[in-house]
Amino acid sequence: PNIMAAPQWLASGAGKVFQTLGQCKGEERRRELVAQLGQSENAEDVFQQSAVTLWSMLLDAHKAKKFAAAEGQVLPVLSLCLSSRIEKVLGTALPTVDLNDTTAQKELEEARNSGNSSKVAEALLALAAARLCSGLPLPEVSDLVRQALTLVPGEALEAAACNVLANVYILMGQGKDAVRSVKQGLSALRARGGKKILEVPLLHTLMSASFLRHDTDEALRACQEVALLCKEVKDPAVLALAEGCTALAHLANDEQGPAEKVLETSLKSLNDADGKILLLGALQEVSFAIGKPVSAVKAASDLLALERKRGTKEGIARALLLVSASDSGAAEAPKTAEEAKQQFASLGDKLGEALALIALGKVQLSQQVSMALQTAKEAMNAFGHPAGQGFASSLMCLAQLRQEDPKASERSAREALSLFQDANHRAGQALAELLVRKSQQLSQKPKECKIVIDDARVAHVEISGVCTPKSLEAVLQALHHARCKEGVKAVVLLLQGSKGPVSPAGYPGTAGGLTAAPDSQALASGTFLLGLRTLGLPCVVACCGKIAGPAWGLVLAADYRIAAASSSFILPLWGPPECFGDLVGHTVAMQLCYTQGPVSALTMLEYGVIHQCQKGEDDTKRAAAEVARRIASTPSLACHQSTTMLSPAIETYASLVARGGVRA
Repeated sequence: PNIMAAPQWLASGAGKVFQTLGQCKGEERRRELVAQLGQSENAEDVFQQSAVTLWSMLLDAHKAKKFAAAEGQVLPVLSLCLSSRIEKVLGTALPTVDLNDTTAQKELEEARNSGNSSKVAEALLALAAARLCSGLPLPEVSDLVRQALTLVPGEALEAAACNVLANVYILMGQGKDAVRSVKQGLSALRARGGKKILEVPLLHTLMSASFLRHDTDEALRACQEVALLCKEVKDPAVLALAEGCTALAHLANDEQGPAEKVLETSLKSLNDADGKILLLGALQEVSFAIGKPVSAVKAASDLLALERKRGTKEGIARALLLVSASDSGAAEAPKTAEEAKQQFASLGDKLGEALALIALGKVQLSQQVSMALQTAKEAMNAFGHPAGQGFASSLMCLAQLRQEDPKASERSAREALSLFQDANHRAGQALAELLVRKSQQLSQKPKECKIVIDDARVAHVEISGVCTPKSLEAVLQALHHARCKEGVKAVVLLLQGSKGPVSPAGYPGTAGGLTAAPDSQALASGTFLLGLRTLGLPCVVACCGKIAGPAWGLVLAADYRIAAASSSFILPLWGPPECFGDLVGHTVAMQLCYTQGPVSALTMLEYGVIHQCQKGEDDTKRAAAEVARRIASTPSLACHQSTTMLSPAIETYASLVARGGVRA
């Protein structure tokens, strides 16, 4: 058969092996890009979004099925399905290649004996495919492909060899080289003339290479070019699948509206049941990714109904899994997840069963946390892939966060991070790093603010950046009582900053890990400052740990500030900027507002923000107590008459914070 009659060099023979694996790699990277869109600081939302990459593990089934599985028995990749449809419409096909290494080597020897360079090139590509499937290192496979390419310059087979080489580069993670090779193949094909539709598989390879390089604009352009070429075929199913590929590229390019609109339009114009199944799967992914669970469930349910009519067990199992994963809060989600698990178990598909366990555990997370933890452990044992085990460990971490067990959750999060690193899974690594932060924040749960009054009539208040509002109120009442009844003369604030990481907004984590409410703590700190102001007492603060967020108010309100050398101050300064100039001086205030990140205590001493820097926390607290006792024993000191707490600037600061004028 004429190799230029249709794009069979990519859909059949040796080229099919490389095209399939290259497209699967591109699909895997596209899902990673989708998973990273609009990530928040809510761990459960990020887990839900990142879980879209779990499906990539099912792509290995293409290799397990010897690249000849019927549609429905493997996870569909729209670009591969489109190439298959075009091949059927054009009505020609090349015989499948024998992936046996010995047979391929024998055919190569026969081709060399014939003296035909084209036959030798084809045999080299067949041998490269066989050795790729047998586990030969990719650099050695690429050497065989390059040999084939040197034998057919200017011939029809040159485009095929360039495409194969580009897919090898994609598998090696070399996107730039893949793009160069694809463009060489396109130039060779266009130089020979003929049907433009033959460019489709090469353009799909360009799409995958662009996803590999995170160049979603170029990937989208390639998909749109394919859609234009498919109009020549004048087949509604082919055009609809091409539009589906374009929609997924729109989604990866963070163009959510066009992605949904293109798919809905394509579905309305399509009567082919198999095509509808493919597009409904894409619509479910788009709806899920843009935060429309109801639309995602509807698309998945319609998909399930069509799969039941088609009767493919693998397709039914995947559709059940999609329905349960689309909205974990739906009433039917537990039932469908359990049914999906049983369906995969009946097929002997361990990977599918593990994916169903993840979906089931996510459903149980909001209802029965202990069962979710047990299900996650089952999934951990069921997965044979480090990325899957990473998601199972992440699910365990989420359950432990809900149980408010910071040590266990951090242990699970770090295990997940290690597994994702082993798998080189970027979206998973971002999820695991977030879970580590949430676990550390959970250990920083609000503490009780405490007060002790010593013999020198100095009130020692133990306070942290995250204290419960009730304890702050109780301490204020105790201070007012001590002021009136016991004659307290000064206050020492023993300020313990965050020991763990702080949020990007410069605010330490609060209780609950997943549902921290820093704004409520900010309001409480403003109210506390206003209450402290009414005492009119000199105030000394001893700073330890990381000073961030509303804790800055306690530092700025003090008359005398001492910090441990190990402490750090997270900038920019937190609070209403109009007050900073009066509190620390306009030059210093500008510096503190423009600087980003942690600043050492010694630097703050140079700025004049703090007055002393002590070696350790014990020394800091001791020095603060001595200064406060000296102030208390000397009524004539000026700070008794004009404390910082009574200045208009701190009054404005505290009032704005207490009214919610500053967001944490």
